[in-house]
Amino acid sequence: MTARHGTYLDHGATSFPKAPGVADTVGRFLNEEAGNPGRGGHRLTVAASRAIELARQRVASLLGADPERTLLGPGATFWINSVLQGWLGPGDRVVLSALEHNAVMRPLRRLERGLGLELVVAEGAPSTGVPSVAEVALLVAAAPTRLVVLCHASNVSGAVLPVAEIAAAVAPVPVLVDGAQTAGNLPIDFSRLGAAAFACSGHKGLLGPPGVGALLLADRVELEPLVCGGTGSRSESEEMPEWLPDRLEAGTPNGPGIAGLGAACAWLADRTVEAVRDREERLTRRAAEGLAGIPGVRLHGRDEAAAHVGILSFTVGGVDSGELAAWLDREHGIMLRAGLHCAPAAHRRLGTFPDGTVRAGFGPFSTEEDVDRLVEAVRHAASSGVR
Repeated sequence: MTARHGTYLDHGATSFPKAPGVADTVGRFLNEEAGNPGRGGHRLTVAASRAIELARQRVASLLGADPERTLLGPGATFWINSVLQGWLGPGDRVVLSALEHNAVMRPLRRLERGLGLELVVAEGAPSTGVPSVAEVALLVAAAPTRLVVLCHASNVSGAVLPVAEIAAAVAPVPVLVDGAQTAGNLPIDFSRLGAAAFACSGHKGLLGPPGVGALLLADRVELEPLVCGGTGSRSESEEMPEWLPDRLEAGTPNGPGIAGLGAACAWLADRTVEAVRDREERLTRRAAEGLAGIPGVRLHGRDEAAAHVGILSFTVGGVDSGELAAWLDREHGIMLRAGLHCAPAAHRRLGTFPDGTVRAGFGPFSTEEDVDRLVEAVRHAASSGVR
């Protein structure tokens, strides 16, 4: 989107602007509904509870999940940690892809040290890092496996992983899906995905505020709580409740953020994720074709025959990626992200570690003019440099 802020192409990091209605909903909650939900029976408490439960219904409906098993909290990182630390035990074996974000890798490395986990990486295709169904299935069959962890799409290249097919192939071994880059960007029906758990951010493709995200749990999946505390229910007990969502939602929730996420999901449901997907796919293809035609520019991790979300990574020969991103912002008002994108494992697999890449991310408000502006600016950088 090009506006007074410039050309925003950093949707892989967070969405901007937010969906229409989000800011108004956040303000209304703070000004008119900001009681503590579930803690009492007065009108503001009831209003806050209703706003949060409405948001829960909207998130669940958009993602094809059971509202009673849709958890709302600080974000994808929190929920990924909740699953990993609430599920895994000493010596457990975990199979994962080579494209995982540090939201997955850092807690796994910590648990590897503390619990002696065995981490087995599916290296995937040489050019993309995307694992095949057969590769993951063979690794899972090689030894007793407690969990498979997969990003739904790489936050570096945008490549989509075949998570539904993998989940079917490795069943009954549970699969945790990091959906930070796909929720709101790809049509998702959790009830058909076959995963045990799906964690997602609220502020990226779902177009909601920061500091909120969701965890979708399949039937019969039980987790130990990562955080314990007050829930407003069963207050006579010093143990966490056994039922969801209370068991995994301790403490006062981020009411404004959750309400804003609900408004964003309502907008997406009306606009349809399919329409957003078509738009982002068209723009990303236009950008890929334009950038690939520039001498010295290389796209990384992209297979035109495979599925992608609205993200692509590129480098310009002889130009530092960090300097290029800074120049694009300074000279052309184009905002995107350079570096390792909190995913050093993915960059190692794609051969772009330690220098990283420049990443462009497109959203529902991006335009063809935005894409063309990026391509022409990169063309100038490739031919004349960024000094």
